[in-house]
Formats: sequence, C-alpha cells, structure tokens
Amino acid sequence: MPKQVLICDDEETLTWSLAKSLSHDRETYEVTTVNDGETALSILDQQTFDVVVLDIRMPGMSGLDVLLRIKETKPATKVIMMTAYGSPDIKEKAKARGSLFYIEKPFEIEQLRGLILKALKEDAARGFAGSVSGLQLADLIQMNCLSQMTTALFVQKDNRKGCIYFEDGQMTHAEVGAIEGEEALFTVLSWSTGIFKFVGGMKAPKNTISTNWEYLLIEGMRRADEMSLALERGEIEDDEIAPVDESTRMLVKNLSSLNECAGIAVVRSDQEILFQSGNITREINIPYVARFYLNLPEALGDICPSRPKKVTFIDQGMLVILYPFKIFALILLIKRSVLSQDASSTIERLINRYEV
Repeated sequence: MPKQVLICDDEETLTWSLAKSLSHDRETYEVTTVNDGETALSILDQQTFDVVVLDIRMPGMSGLDVLLRIKETKPATKVIMMTAYGSPDIKEKAKARGSLFYIEKPFEIEQLRGLILKALKEDAARGFAGSVSGLQLADLIQMNCLSQMTTALFVQKDNRKGCIYFEDGQMTHAEVGAIEGEEALFTVLSWSTGIFKFVGGMKAPKNTISTNWEYLLIEGMRRADEMSLALERGEIEDDEIAPVDESTRMLVKNLSSLNECAGIAVVRSDQEILFQSGNITREINIPYVARFYLNLPEALGDICPSRPKKVTFIDQGMLVILYPFKIFALILLIKRSVLSQDASSTIERLINRYEV
C-alpha cells in the first residue's frame, strides 16, 4: 500500500507542479496538496500521513504552528520544511541533529523526491522528549527564528528551568536560574531531555543576546556535541557533571582529568554546594572555605576592596585554590602542597579558557 505525503504551501502553482511531478512515484507514495495551514490540520485530523512537506512562511497559520500541532498529535509523522537558509553550516547541523528535514527554495524536484524517500525510510523515534515529542531544541529555535515569531520558549530538565526569548525571529534573551545571555542559551542546548512549552507574544524582560542566531546555534550544538562525546567515551559520567552550565561542566571535566587534582567543588554565593567530587568533602570544610572567600572584601575593607581572582592556602599538606567563576566559587583541591610549573600553567590556561 502506498505511503501518504501531504504538501502544504500557499503558492498554488507550486503545489500543483509538485503534485504532478511526484505522481511518477505513485506506487511508493501518494501526494495530497493544500494551500494553507488550517486546511492541512483539518486533513491531518481525518487521515494519517507519513510525510508532511511544509512551507515555513505562510499567511495565517504558519508552518511552525502546523509543525507543532503535527508533533503534538502525530509524533511519528516526518516533516520536511521548505525554507531559505542563510548558512550552509546550520543546514548541515540541522540535518545531522534534528528530527526535521529541510529543503531550501528554490529547489529541483529531484531534491524533494530524494528527501521524501529518505524521510519515509528513517526512524521517527529520535528527538527531544517533551510536551511535544519528536523535536530537538535546535529545531524549535530554528523554526522560531526562520518564521520571525515573537515568543518565549520555556524548557525544563529535572529541577532546572530555562527560557529563551525571541522577538521578530531574533533571540534576544536567555536565562537559566541566575545565568543569562549566551551562556544560558548554551546551557539549555546542552540538555538532551526535558519538557518545553511556548508562550506566544511574550517579550524578554531585558536584552542580553545580540549575536547572530545561526552562529549561536552552531556554537551551542558544537559544545553539546563535545559534552555528549565525552559521555559516550566514558571520560565522565552523567551524574559527575557539575549541574551549573555547559562551560562550567567542561572546566570541571578538564580539571578532574589532571593527576594532581584530588577533588573539585562548585559553590553558590549562598554557600550551597552545587557540585563536589573526589575527596574534597573529607579534606576541607567547603561551606566554611567558600564563606571565607566570598566574604573577603567585607572582612578586609580597604585592604581588599574587591574579591581576589584567586586565593590559595595549604591545609594538611594539600593545596587549596579558590577561583571566582561567574556567580559561583570554584574550589580545587590539589594532592600536594606545591604545584609544578607545568601543572600550574595548565590549570590557569583552563581557567582562562572557560572565562572565569
């Protein structure tokens, strides 16, 4: 029995032409065409389609609106988005990571034919599990930007919550707890599971992101891939990753791999321990050390009007190093009281790399 393909585009001449050209594959799949999102959803309520081809920019109900309804009610349905990418890099990233397929207008009919056949063969089980299943976060961000929508995307992973704001298709702000801007965006993109929802028309309380969204998405996916690869190789376990943000996780990962490292702690300004590893809790009183470090400016007054960039001391023959890290304090416990020049240089290089 032939598979079913639905094509939705507001250009009637295009849908007519596509239906006629693709009719040569009628033994493999049958094509139905519509010219607006409302009609597409009406037909989808009555019939199951294996593949839906959508134009992202349509009058009335946009391609993104239709996409979200499809993924909510028919998660196994493959979706091909007809769009205009500004960057070939993000196009390739989308193909590799997303649960969607993309084709750039104008295209040759053979390109679409090949993509339909590919979509019919692929497994539908991949994607970011959430309130709308079968979608990666990268897909949702791309769709918001390409459709030039103003909305807020709320994401939750376990007990962590984040939000990404869009205005006329541009990312303007992101937040995860006290983290804001690009770092918050990268943190959300590093989450592989969770739930999400949209609040249409909601604008950001402030603007913290001005960088081109395509660059940010590529960079965020690169960082997420780097973390995923480390997990797959067994270099770190999922429960060993500091639950702060992606760059902090990578810093913890790299510092933990040093032979000299006996343990690491990441402590919030209220002395809550967000992450700890190794023997650090047995060797030092983390809340006391963090409180001492964070209160130094107040205790020393004019002698130390601002928090120092690094504090070191020796405790029971072991070197303890404290660094300010964003809104946290990072405590590093060293196995010996003196670091070699090479080890010291490596630590400082890692600290600088991840923007302490």
